[in-house]
Amino acid sequence: MHSAQIDVAVCIVQADDGRVLMTERTARQLSAGYWEFPGGKVDPGETPQQAAVRELAEEVGITAVAVRPWIRYSHEFRLRRLRLHFFRIERWSGVVTGREGQRFAWVDPADPHVAPVLPSVDRVLLALGLPDLYGVSDSHRHGGPDGVLANLPQALRGGLRLIQIREPTLAPDQRVLFARRVAAVAAPHGARVVHAGSALEAARAGLCAMHATAAELHRATSRPGVKFWVASCHDAADLRRAEELGADAAVLSPILPSAAHPDRPPIGWDGLRSLTADARLPIYAQGGLTRASIAEARRAGAVGITTGDWS
Repeated sequence: MHSAQIDVAVCIVQADDGRVLMTERTARQLSAGYWEFPGGKVDPGETPQQAAVRELAEEVGITAVAVRPWIRYSHEFRLRRLRLHFFRIERWSGVVTGREGQRFAWVDPADPHVAPVLPSVDRVLLALGLPDLYGVSDSHRHGGPDGVLANLPQALRGGLRLIQIREPTLAPDQRVLFARRVAAVAAPHGARVVHAGSALEAARAGLCAMHATAAELHRATSRPGVKFWVASCHDAADLRRAEELGADAAVLSPILPSAAHPDRPPIGWDGLRSLTADARLPIYAQGGLTRASIAEARRAGAVGITTGDWS
């Protein structure tokens, strides 16, 4: 039997080089020796954002100047259930200090050098470590599945680290086989392969990451049992649905006019900027974009872009 849910505010403080601040739990705390982000319990009469600001000052001695609500989800520990409210600390003042005697470190979220890390923050570390290019296995663009496989090694050497298998013209068995072949090529580079298909297909392909269409997102009643789940979205309502079901990231489209969405008006860069400002999950921009669009997408608040133009 779990006790009542505990609300916890958690602060993401990120340096200009992308590293994030993590702290080690002291011997006086539960899970001593584990690493986490600064933060703590929300006190009675306090909002999560107020708690985030207070905890940041008490724990590491810095003052939050600009705070943005970000990801929110619950995590079950053996004896307690935490509802975690993550905040991006976009500007701060002061010098980081372990005011409670704790160690702290600035780490690469994609490859943190501290251990062990509290399992409750794994999802956020994953989100913070997302690359700026989410490549789609567009067989038409690459001359068929064999063309994708032929072009993939060079793209991986060039930094491609997130690949979506989207091959609707292949039969399920062919798609599973193709996903296995892509995963085998991607594995030595540490690239993650995401399956746009059923959970059964993903399992048969040995993948623990899935991508849902907007229609599949609205049919879903719960998050699939995978480590990484991405959802396609077209508007604010879709994003709210993705957040409610616990998606790890969203792909928002179309940003610019796109043949893939001829009946949908483009969101535009200003629309993307507005939607990312309120989103509580990382967003990739898609639709009418190429690799040259990454910088513009990031300026509009997106992680990066999703495209078949990755070779």
